[in-house]
Amino acid sequence: MSDILIVKGVSKLYQLHRNRSTTLKEAIIRRLAGRSENGFKAFWALRDVSFSMEQGRSLGIIGHNGAGKSTLLRLVCGLGRPTKGEIRRMGHVGSLLELGSGFNSEMTGRENLMTGGILSGLTKRQIRANQNEIIAFAELEDFIDQPVRTYSTGMYLRLAFATAIHFDPDFLVIDEVLAVGDSRFKQKCVERMNALHASGKSLIIVSHDMEQIRAMCDEVIVMEEGRVEVQTDPETAIKCYNELLKRRSEKRAALIQPSGNTPSPAVKTHSRQGTQEAVIDSVRLFNAEGKTIETLLSGESLTVEIEYSVMRFLPDLALILEIRSDGNVKCIETFITSAKRELGEIAEKGIIQCHFPEMPLSGGLYHIDIGLFPTDWSFIYDYHWQMHSLNIVDAHGPIPNTRGVVRVRPNWTARPHD
Repeated sequence: MSDILIVKGVSKLYQLHRNRSTTLKEAIIRRLAGRSENGFKAFWALRDVSFSMEQGRSLGIIGHNGAGKSTLLRLVCGLGRPTKGEIRRMGHVGSLLELGSGFNSEMTGRENLMTGGILSGLTKRQIRANQNEIIAFAELEDFIDQPVRTYSTGMYLRLAFATAIHFDPDFLVIDEVLAVGDSRFKQKCVERMNALHASGKSLIIVSHDMEQIRAMCDEVIVMEEGRVEVQTDPETAIKCYNELLKRRSEKRAALIQPSGNTPSPAVKTHSRQGTQEAVIDSVRLFNAEGKTIETLLSGESLTVEIEYSVMRFLPDLALILEIRSDGNVKCIETFITSAKRELGEIAEKGIIQCHFPEMPLSGGLYHIDIGLFPTDWSFIYDYHWQMHSLNIVDAHGPIPNTRGVVRVRPNWTARPHD
């Protein structure tokens, strides 16, 4: 199978404005040392990035914010040139890098659709042949002739995604597009991307959703500080990503510890990781009667209470809660990307509760893993792994002829074929 994309030795340099003026002393020292001062500093967003992608494959790219993912995608799509190296693309690239990027807010949805098609190299006749299908997929029949400045965020997303996938790209580049929108439309987008992949098209997907990466990608690139750390199968790549996350947390903890602003020492144990800038002081589990529990009947409600302390000023927090079986199968995951937005101002000491109206898990031992992060998920404040257990009991015993972590009672029927 031939390569549809080759990236060879690509580096990208940006000149950033300095935050302050140079003093006379600094200018003299630089002049004596033979160093010029132009008011800018060099920032290498990418450093010697090389990889290739075979036709018909689905490639994921993961890494923390600032790792160089978006810069790389823009260069792959032809939006800018690398400072060093080369990028070779075979075929037409469809891209969705930013929500509604390239849209003119004063133009109607139909006019933006036409413009996007022309910029993709299509003729007006080709665009008109596809426009009804695009409008229907975007579910914008009643709004397509309105200026896009009147569109909601969801309407922007639907039009942008529909436009990108319906102009028959050889490979499609998507940067976090499924992070926005309702669950129904997300599922619709996933199904369409799966169909594209099944038809032999190539996909490049950037996402912070590791389950999405697992489900949709044949292989994954992990980026760190502008470099390719590894290109491998999804499971190995995600393990590498998590290890890098731990290393960044340990490095940050070592940097902030001498300042004296962090009362608690940084933690690095088998079951706990983090810089301890925010800490999980305790986790308690309650049943419907408000009693502290370690055992719960399957199907009953559960409240997880997290008591936390902020050890230094933090404007915001992200939080994740996972329930895993004793065999480490993820049963439930819920998260908050911004505690300030979802729950209000972050108190120095506080309690956060997560209530599940019912917990329909099969009988067995489960672990509740909880983590506090900055809102860009770039390192760990505090993460508890397999520190909090919950025993689920089937009050009436296991359901015959069923397996799995979710307790459901199937109802089998049969009838003659018509």
